[in-house]
Amino acid sequence: MPKIRQLNTHADFERMRIFTRPIVIFQEGELLGSGVIIQSHDETIVTSTTNEQYRKATCQFYYGSK
Repeated sequence: MPKIRQLNTHADFERMRIFTRPIVIFQEGELLGSGVIIQSHDETIVTSTTNEQYRKATCQFYYGSK
């Protein structure tokens, strides 16, 4: 059974950052990033370890496996 969950709270993002778990990022149904590791985040932006930036207001962030 799939266990894919959306990151919604500050704690969700922080958990993924601390444990260096890969996430998947979509914007309007389009895949923007897969296997992304969070370097940092704040209320509006998520920054990956490759310095890509994603806006929390316009993107959907997921973790888990199918």
